[in-house]
Amino acid sequence: MTQPSGLWLVVGAGGMLGRDLTEALRNEGITFETVVSGQMNITEPAEVAQTLRRFRPSVVINTAALTDVDGCESMGERAFAVNAHGPENLARACRETAAFLVHVSTDYVFDGSKKIPYTEEDPPSPLGVYGRSKEEGERLVRKALPDAHCIVRTQWLFGPHGKNFVEAILGRTERTNRLRVVNDQYGAPTYTSDLAVALVTLSHKRATGTFHVTNSGVTSWHGFACRIIELGGVRGVTVEAITSMELARPAPRPSYSVLDNRKFVQCAGYSLRHWEDALQDYLGRRGAGREAWA
Repeated sequence: MTQPSGLWLVVGAGGMLGRDLTEALRNEGITFETVVSGQMNITEPAEVAQTLRRFRPSVVINTAALTDVDGCESMGERAFAVNAHGPENLARACRETAAFLVHVSTDYVFDGSKKIPYTEEDPPSPLGVYGRSKEEGERLVRKALPDAHCIVRTQWLFGPHGKNFVEAILGRTERTNRLRVVNDQYGAPTYTSDLAVALVTLSHKRATGTFHVTNSGVTSWHGFACRIIELGGVRGVTVEAITSMELARPAPRPSYSVLDNRKFVQCAGYSLRHWEDALQDYLGRRGAGREAWA
């Protein structure tokens, strides 16, 4: 594989995916710099442009986002500033510095009504503010940098360097022996370590356009929770299946947002492993202690 010359820049490097991405880059021997919260305001065009002029990266990978789905419902202006205009600012700065931009997006750009896996050609139809802000970010990236961008839609992320569903479930089992988890939303749990490697692969290939990238397999949040408990060796806990209506969260969620990964497989030459295998790896490393994440 031919490595793009020059420096790579990771934006949002302090987050769950960003930290696994820096590990993947280090393992590949790629020269990179990072930008974390507080070092650059992605919503300020001049600040973004100044940062990219300083680093002059050949590749920029953006993992920064406002991902509080429920919070976005009451923070619409902030959500669009970070999730839409932030990527636009990066795309414009990349155009000025001749950098290739890889931007991470989400399954929430779809409404979940299709009931079979979504392809990259399916028209977006987001349900809530978060999804609308991310869809707008995609549109603005395409407009500002039509020939040098890669948009990667993914979903249901879990990893060692941030809040995630696996830790939430395991934490709740320490406080109660009865959990209630929705069973009418379907997707593919995706391990940030696996996704990070996929982002590096697409960057190496200068893969232009939109790609769906998740771990293989499909489950519900309830099914995911049951496997977490089973593979985590937790005993004496019951997981009750409930509906999204019963949970009554502020933001609407797509009921079926499984993403078709065939375009990525054709480009990369491989598919990401099944989510259960990734979960087992995560739990094994977790059980080995925090040093296993180093």
